[in-house]
Amino acid sequence: MGAEVPDPAPAVSQPRSRIKLFFQAAVASGFFTGYFPFAPATVTSLFTLVPAYFLSRQPFLAAGVIVVVFFLGVYLADELEKVWGKDPARVTIDEIVGTFITFLFNPVSFAGLAVGFVLWRAFDILKLPFINRVQDVRGGWGVMLDDVLAGICANLILRLLILIFPVLHP
Repeated sequence: MGAEVPDPAPAVSQPRSRIKLFFQAAVASGFFTGYFPFAPATVTSLFTLVPAYFLSRQPFLAAGVIVVVFFLGVYLADELEKVWGKDPARVTIDEIVGTFITFLFNPVSFAGLAVGFVLWRAFDILKLPFINRVQDVRGGWGVMLDDVLAGICANLILRLLILIFPVLHP
């Protein structure tokens, strides 16, 4: 009568938590490209070039994908910061969004793809002051917004270069 039956919920929720964390980590890390031992953001961006290339030819679809991935990224980055700390390097979904934004409304040739990639990585790595300040925003918003701004900067410069150098356009 005095013995309590242990609550089975913790034993059941533990595997669910691991499964949930696994799927969150898979998506947030660009399907584990964010686990690459060096330059995980660059590796994720490289892998993202293939879908970005095709999405650059479908700009309205690309815009919808960007919106969905952005908000998913805010959620996942916020959740994973609780596990891995502030702006963890493994979370590279922000690089996916930044890469997609770089090529939004910018259909490119393979040369344009290379130039856009270099521009995108430069803006993401160098962090202009207004981009760097956005990282101070708390949670997943800060993780995602700096890459959105870097992607916009890369997009605008790429757009200008496409006008000057037609070889960058298909």
